[in-house]
Amino acid sequence: MKTNLFRILRMSAAAAVFALLAVLFVDWGGDTSMSPLRSIASPLARWQVVPAVMAVSVVPLVALAALTLLFGRIYCSVLCPLGVLQDGVNVAAKVASKRAAMRFSYRKPRRWMRYGVLALTVILIAAGVGAAVALVDPYGIFGRIIYDGLRPLAQGCNNFLAAVAGDSFARETVSVSWVSAAIALIMLVIVVISAWRGGRAYCNSFCPVGTLLGEVSRASLLRMRIDTDRCVSCGVCARKCKGSCIDPKSHTIDVTRCVVCFDCLDACPHGAISYTPVLGAATGNGAAAAEDVSDVSEKPSEAVDESRRRFLTAVAVAAASLPEVKAQAVQNSFATVARVKRPYERRHPVAPAGSVSLEHLHAKCTSCHLCVSKCPGHVLQPAVMEYGLEGVMHPVMRFDKGYCLYECTLCGDVCPTGAILPLNKEQKKETFIGHAVFRRGLCVVHTDGVECGNCADHCPAEAIRMVPSADGRLYPEVERALCIGCGRCEYVCPASPLSAIHVEGYAVHDDLDSGGGERGHGQGRGQGHGQGQGQGYGRGHGRRREAGEA
Repeated sequence: MKTNLFRILRMSAAAAVFALLAVLFVDWGGDTSMSPLRSIASPLARWQVVPAVMAVSVVPLVALAALTLLFGRIYCSVLCPLGVLQDGVNVAAKVASKRAAMRFSYRKPRRWMRYGVLALTVILIAAGVGAAVALVDPYGIFGRIIYDGLRPLAQGCNNFLAAVAGDSFARETVSVSWVSAAIALIMLVIVVISAWRGGRAYCNSFCPVGTLLGEVSRASLLRMRIDTDRCVSCGVCARKCKGSCIDPKSHTIDVTRCVVCFDCLDACPHGAISYTPVLGAATGNGAAAAEDVSDVSEKPSEAVDESRRRFLTAVAVAAASLPEVKAQAVQNSFATVARVKRPYERRHPVAPAGSVSLEHLHAKCTSCHLCVSKCPGHVLQPAVMEYGLEGVMHPVMRFDKGYCLYECTLCGDVCPTGAILPLNKEQKKETFIGHAVFRRGLCVVHTDGVECGNCADHCPAEAIRMVPSADGRLYPEVERALCIGCGRCEYVCPASPLSAIHVEGYAVHDDLDSGGGERGHGQGRGQGHGQGQGQGYGRGHGRRREAGEA
């Protein structure tokens, strides 16, 4: 059987995109040797449909719309990693059974499911319910599958080699969120089963991105065409079509479900299928162009112009600036804490710097876990119920795992949705995400009668100082006007199983330019301290900077 050049190019490009995105998630944080590869792979995450919509990025949206208008749903078979994963499952099914290569047949589209899921997704995005959008976003599903599935395996292999080769390999901490892992496993099972049995059944029945791009592809320039003079209605193309969109009886191809995989070009024994431009109505030499055949038994050639205009308009009206992509190497330097820490049950969760506020994070985040996989401090972890139901699987600071590096901006640099905005080093240092709270009864100075001062020694903002008490011992004192909430003090505290000092988060983050207003009334500040803390912010920060310069 001949192999079409289009198919070879598509498969090669799809394999490259899949590998780059997979490595991006597996390349755990702090590995600066992978920065060139990361700089290539990171933009691919921003060119996924749902992240681009969430970030309201004009350039990716316009480019993807233009790509679809030109080639059809080529995004689904080349750029979408979950789509490529399904193609891989389809290949595995063919290898496992020769009968699997011819297991498909034409199926009428499940319009109620397709457009219902799409409508629900649009409503959820408009309502700012990012946690629900995460369940249908194909890129987010892929990210969780790789992070919660493949990455622990890669880390385990790395640690095995570290044990064998000694210093040649650095050990990595394997951290798994069982809630996130369970959700990822369920989605993986659904995707694998649907792909094994029905090829692109998931894409063409459930995925909102596939439905949206299918509507845009109604106006595509290049489409699959069936030459009715050559076609003998043998049905080989339909049995090879993983999109189940070829009807050999009516010689039509449903363009809204065709993912432009080019399998039918190779399958047709009579050369009756071609991928050619469609200018106006299909004419000449008995050629029937791919078209909407959602109800082919009644109206095989009906054009749904109004629907097409509606979806094209929705794509075109998205407008905003494209976030700047910055690649940055971050040095990882941790204090060694030789004991087991229990996660602190804090009143207010701590969101990463750049997330602006809890409301912003929950509205934009699709839980792809790219920021979690890249965090060199291992402090970012998928949330369970720290944020409540609306923030399940969103990134949250877990200071029993690590702490936020003072000059690290990697999470904002890699976030494709704008849930974590990019910050430079100076902006990061001036962003207040929470404040430290000291509990004297848990401190080793009080319980064990020893001198410590570990928290003050490691505070990068100089917000903690040791002050004498009535018993003649030195205890830490936190100046909230200086504390940025990095959590280093909590991580290095020798008290166990709970740290004597922990960080409470702010519902709204603050920076130097805001004047301290939001920081004064944010959650976790305590009643009656709003004005005082807000007024003291600028002065206190100035003292820190002067002390640092001195």
